[in-house]
Amino acid sequence: MLLDLGANCGTGKRKAQEKKAKASKPETETIKSEPVVECWDINQESMSVVPASHAKSIYNARQPLLAYRTKKNQSNLAFPLSSDHLITLLQYNALRALAVNRTFVSGMLTTPLDCGDEDIIHVVPYPKNPASLPSTLLPTVLQQTVMHCDWIDMFPSPEARDCLIRAYGAFDEDDLWADCIGGLYEGFPDDEMERRGLIAWSPPWDVSGWEMSEGFVKKWGWLFKDLSGPLEATNRWRVERGEEPLDQKDYPPSPPVSGFVISEV
Repeated sequence: MLLDLGANCGTGKRKAQEKKAKASKPETETIKSEPVVECWDINQESMSVVPASHAKSIYNARQPLLAYRTKKNQSNLAFPLSSDHLITLLQYNALRALAVNRTFVSGMLTTPLDCGDEDIIHVVPYPKNPASLPSTLLPTVLQQTVMHCDWIDMFPSPEARDCLIRAYGAFDEDDLWADCIGGLYEGFPDDEMERRGLIAWSPPWDVSGWEMSEGFVKKWGWLFKDLSGPLEATNRWRVERGEEPLDQKDYPPSPPVSGFVISEV
């Protein structure tokens, strides 16, 4: 009897140990590593990594990188980065630079920043305290007297702003906006991004801190053909990287004027 009891106890103990070992086995086995994807963390303003399977669930290359309206429970990971981290961040950086200029200019405006989806057509009053703004963002006479879209006020060159006002109606402003930063909102294939855009270095309120991409010059250079500042700034950055400078010969011809008449107030 005692031998049978001892045998049963031994058997029960072994079964308990085997069960425990079986339960803990997944924890001790080597877990297969999953590929990770580098993303931009909006909250931390830095790069982060997420599992590739998760990245696929939140990213579609043809979808907007930033939504016009913030969605409930929207991820703070804006987008997976390209292999060199460059193309996507260029437009994101340009957006942030323009936002800085918009903040400066907003002090002169009667229309609030958050004014819905409609384009704002206005004139800009000269500020009572001009020293509160960088001199390059002070409104020109045209900005003060000619009705124009408010996005023009963010450009860091007074002469360029006047060129945009004079050319208004001769170009598709949505197309220009898309080539500057539109991919962040509307989405487009990655292979198109290299042909677009402005590059914001520093400072955002000075044209010397900006660079036009080669594709931008070949498409939109006609807007600034009479200005030396944008091209000089672009070539300075290109030469620093050891690239060939661009020339006004790279500018396309101006499109025919449609007969649009700007209105003064």
